Amino acid sequence: MRTFREHHIRHTEWLDGPWDFIKDTENKGIQQKWFDRFPHEYTPMYVPACWNNEISLFDYEGVGWYRKKIHVHETQHIRLIFHAVLGHSDVYLDGNHLGYHYGGYTPFDFVIPSLAAGEHEIIIRTDSTLDRLTIPTEHVDWFHYGGIIRSVELQRLPDLYIQDLKIDYDLIGTDADVQISLKIKSLSSTHATTSLTLFEGSNEFHSTRISVDPGESIDYQFHANWSNVRLWNVGESQLYSIHAQTYDDDKVERIGFRTIETKDHRVWINGSPVYLKGVNRHEEHPEWGFAFPPKLMSKDLDIIRELGCNTVRGSHYPQSPYWLDLLDEHGFVFWSEIPMWGAFMPNGTVKESLFQKRAMTMIEEMIHLHYHHPSVIFWSVHNEIDSRTQDAYNMSEQLVSLVKRLDSSRLVTFATMHPLEDVLLPLFDVIGINKYYGWYEGDTNNFRDMLHQFHERAAALGAGDRPVLMTEFGGAGIYGDVGWEPRLFSEDYQAKIVTEALAIFRDDPKIGGTYIWQFADVRGALSSDSPYFRDRARSFNNKGLVNEYRKPKQSYREVSQIYKSWNE
Repeated sequence: MRTFREHHIRHTEWLDGPWDFIKDTENKGIQQKWFDRFPHEYTPMYVPACWNNEISLFDYEGVGWYRKKIHVHETQHIRLIFHAVLGHSDVYLDGNHLGYHYGGYTPFDFVIPSLAAGEHEIIIRTDSTLDRLTIPTEHVDWFHYGGIIRSVELQRLPDLYIQDLKIDYDLIGTDADVQISLKIKSLSSTHATTSLTLFEGSNEFHSTRISVDPGESIDYQFHANWSNVRLWNVGESQLYSIHAQTYDDDKVERIGFRTIETKDHRVWINGSPVYLKGVNRHEEHPEWGFAFPPKLMSKDLDIIRELGCNTVRGSHYPQSPYWLDLLDEHGFVFWSEIPMWGAFMPNGTVKESLFQKRAMTMIEEMIHLHYHHPSVIFWSVHNEIDSRTQDAYNMSEQLVSLVKRLDSSRLVTFATMHPLEDVLLPLFDVIGINKYYGWYEGDTNNFRDMLHQFHERAAALGAGDRPVLMTEFGGAGIYGDVGWEPRLFSEDYQAKIVTEALAIFRDDPKIGGTYIWQFADVRGALSSDSPYFRDRARSFNNKGLVNEYRKPKQSYREVSQIYKSWNE
């Protein structure tokens, strides 16, 4: 899950591998108490994986049940972490309901104090069904995979364990005021005391003793002033490992020091403007779905670096911490967002309290998951919702307020598909525009007039000073379809509209960067009885600069030349 070890003392093990699996097409498992008596008709299902990559489950959307047996040698405190499960999740241990989680791309966990020695049975009911109040909703432009898509972890906890470690800092030049916050939790029935030591790398910089009452937790804070810190920057990765250690437990987090601001229609990092050259990337592969292996992440980054990029937009959900570790290590800027995709979402949905609650929970979990990654510069709250209404404004105001309350150090953004009618512009630090001239409407020259009108409208709304990023543009090109002239769905036509659009954007001084749609072709959400996405040849969204197996198209080669020629 990470490129570095998060624990050196705490005993952890992965429950990856074959689990017992059965689909519940009639949704009868709860009524028949499958959590207590798992059916005999199960088949093996590898974890992590998407069940839609298995034969006979290609297009299955619905309920699936998983079972794994574990053995505990002696009475122990146990923490179960599900690093990502798509959709609704109900977790049971020995027939007892531990809890429920809704989401898909962020972890959730359960602590079981004093679990008795012997064999135990973990059962999880998952439901990948989308509807009008799920996030995303039922009409979404990526495939509705199901399953346990990231690892399941079992940790054995001591009586006193580190429940949370959070690192903040204020930076002036290269002098950092570092604030370290820890939560120490007791699972003991008696008063307990432990040492607490803090390290930067292998260098100890603080030590104290901590006492915790039975069953309670304490918050401990420490401030340190560090001079001449090495700054994390675009293309120049400088990282620090902070290690908190007690007698029986430990936790490692990794950070990078940098400042973020906006000025002159640009994003500035460490006092210098950065022109963002990027792509949108789904964490998806036709053989793996969203259960994306680390080796392929490394390959993706190599291909994106060769393209000349310095940034990636995580379309359209929180992506693996391993992927963000790689971006941290290579000095890439990352745009992280929750999976609220709204091109076909009715405006009424944003008024629903359940929908809003789910969105706010997803934002909280995304920020907690990615908080320490220096690569994360943007928190995005939604993509392509109907941003022309007061209802959208009211919901967005809540989401932006939540982000700023949880993390005031980064930029809050969104992507609009209604740039000339959008009412949300003043709420955000940075504005993203999604527009597909040359593909869904008009031709690429329409970008000039649209941007002129947009800049006037943004100024009139009091948002004329915001950096503007072109967050989606492009068109489909089917790998291998080349000819003497550009035509729809050919590699030639895709390259033509992408390169023409890039030239227009680069000439506009108020555009601070570009994210081409998209890095790689991805599987689409097509069905024979649906009117949506009927232009997805091969059942894929073919707008990738590389195909689904990462083979370069003509557009990749031309964009590489363009991006590498932009020095800023």
